[in-house]
Amino acid sequence: MRRTYKFLLLLYPRGHRDRFAEEMIGVFEEASAEGRAAGWAWYVRFSFSEMAGLVAGATEAWLAPKPMPQAPPAHSSYLPQELLQAQQRVDANVAAMVHAIANHQFERARALSNQEREARENLRILRDKYSDGYGMPC
Repeated sequence: MRRTYKFLLLLYPRGHRDRFAEEMIGVFEEASAEGRAAGWAWYVRFSFSEMAGLVAGATEAWLAPKPMPQAPPAHSSYLPQELLQAQQRVDANVAAMVHAIANHQFERARALSNQEREARENLRILRDKYSDGYGMPC
């Protein structure tokens, strides 16, 4: 069953697979182990449901509108690269945390929340470092 699941993951766009495949396989294996313990009929029903969900998810991933790259704010040309990267880390952590919550991956969301908190603290420190004393970047 695991091989079939991994094969069907090839239906997803490469970027999606690169980002989420390991996690998806891990969640599937956990649920699959629980399903086998529930009995043969339940496991067959679970397997078909998972495979259909995988195909539907791949279709949705291909049809989802691609996010437009955001133009940097007008003032970002004079912001230090270190500060811009810190903000990007915060943004990436928030996006990953939202995705984890949406997919009921609460342990991962908790870990991402801790990372986001650390990234925000680092951003605050960098903002203080590059501040001109009035809260504006130099």
